[in-house]
Amino acid sequence: MAVSAVLSAKMFGKSVMPFQPPGIWKSPYNGADWKLSEGEDQYRRAVYTYWKRTAPYPSMIGFDAAMRDVCLPRRIRTNTPLQALSTLNDSAYLDMARHFAKRMEHTAGNDVRKQIEKGYEYMMYKSIQPAKLDILIGLYNTSLKAFRGDAKDARALTGIALNRL
Repeated sequence: MAVSAVLSAKMFGKSVMPFQPPGIWKSPYNGADWKLSEGEDQYRRAVYTYWKRTAPYPSMIGFDAAMRDVCLPRRIRTNTPLQALSTLNDSAYLDMARHFAKRMEHTAGNDVRKQIEKGYEYMMYKSIQPAKLDILIGLYNTSLKAFRGDAKDARALTGIALNRL
């Protein structure tokens, strides 16, 4: 969220409910529904995300968050294939990617080379090496060609108008 420039700096307050697909948080006991938070509350730190012991927020499970029914002195650092799948497919991460792309376009204009340079700088806090830049530009061109070949799916994924691809 920070790299995408949407992270809310708001402190304290009630729990928030960031995006989550319908049906994941079904409650058999009281019929409660997940009510998507609006505005900057969608982009608050995970510490403010509403937590239900019987149905925790899906990304928290994938990233090995501690269960709320036990105490842990420290979290163990992990990485699993599920984490990669979450960042590639979860709608919340896709939303962050859209915001990040808008940020790169806003700061670097329509020049893809400059956009990638700025994006790398935002993420890594250093300038990109020319060899890496060439690789990322090649990846961009390959992806753009694939998206243009299947514009309907590209539009569904990115949430932008078809004529922009």
